[in-house]
Formats: sequence, C-alpha cells, structure tokens
Amino acid sequence: MKRTFLLLAALLVIFPAFSQELSTKEQRKLQKELKREQKAEELAQKASLVGLMVERRQFVLEADQLRDRRGNTSNVTSMINFIAMDSIRGVIQIGDNRYVGLNGVGGITIEGRITNYQYTRNERTGAYSVNYSVRSSLGTYDVRMTALPDGRADANISSNWPGQLNYLGYLVTPAASRVYKGTSSY
Repeated sequence: MKRTFLLLAALLVIFPAFSQELSTKEQRKLQKELKREQKAEELAQKASLVGLMVERRQFVLEADQLRDRRGNTSNVTSMINFIAMDSIRGVIQIGDNRYVGLNGVGGITIEGRITNYQYTRNERTGAYSVNYSVRSSLGTYDVRMTALPDGRADANISSNWPGQLNYLGYLVTPAASRVYKGTSSY
C-alpha cells in the first residue's frame, strides 16, 4: 500500500513535466493501471488478514443474510446476527430487532467452549474451510464455514435437531466488530 502510494505521489510530481508528451488515452491507461495495482494490493492485505483470523481463532462473522435448509433467505441486521470465536470460546446468535426474545435482542444467544477446531486452505483459490463445535448447556452445535480471501464468509450451523442455518456475511476482527451480544441462554 505504501509502495503504491509513493509511486502515485512520484508520478503526480513528475506527471506535469510529461503531460504534453502523453496523450489523454495514455494518461487514462496509466491511471487504470495504478488503480488495478492498488486494488490488487488491498486484496492481498485482506487475504492475509483473513488467514491470520482463521489461524489465531479470533474472528466474527457478521451475517447480512440467514438461509434455512430449504434455501429461504432473509436479510438481517449484522449487529445482532453473528458467529464469534475468541480462541477457546464461541458465540452463535440470532436476533430480530422487532422483538425482545430470550436474549434481549429478539432471538437466542448460544455461548460455549470450542472443540475440534480444524481448518484447511485451498492453495488455488486461497479460501479457508473451517470446522469446529460449540459446546454449550443447550447442546453441541457444529459450525462449517468457508472464508474467501476478500473476507466474505458462509457458515453452516447444525446440531442434533433436524434443521440447519446458514450465516452469510463478512469476517471481521473482534476489535473491528460492531456486534451486540445478547444475554446467553443457559
């Protein structure tokens, strides 16, 4: 990022001297190339951040959408619909800001200990597959998540009950997260 910024600054300083020599077409081409390089560098930084979050077991999946086992999708508020992990503890929360509910945010909050944490990285695509279980007083919940290098993520939650729920959203660091955790349902 710094290198691209310095390159851009140097070109802006030198650019007026060559502006008569470069046609507008060449100037646009140069600007597009600079934007492309900057975008590639930002994507590389996001990919390394996603890798660190998965490896260190510290992330929050803020869900924009929830999907049930039949494929019905609902747009939701990411502040109260999330999956969080802090190395040994995990939280799974569903909420609806129209109701109060058991957890105070119109849904349910499950908090427990993380077990069986495993992840793999697809070398070709850079995507991570993460599997773990959350053991709480309400039961054991299995989480299967796919995290893409750009931060998008899809997590499937299942348990001994016949249903399943998918969280679709973005992975963020716990420090950057904007979620509100309701009262745990113990």
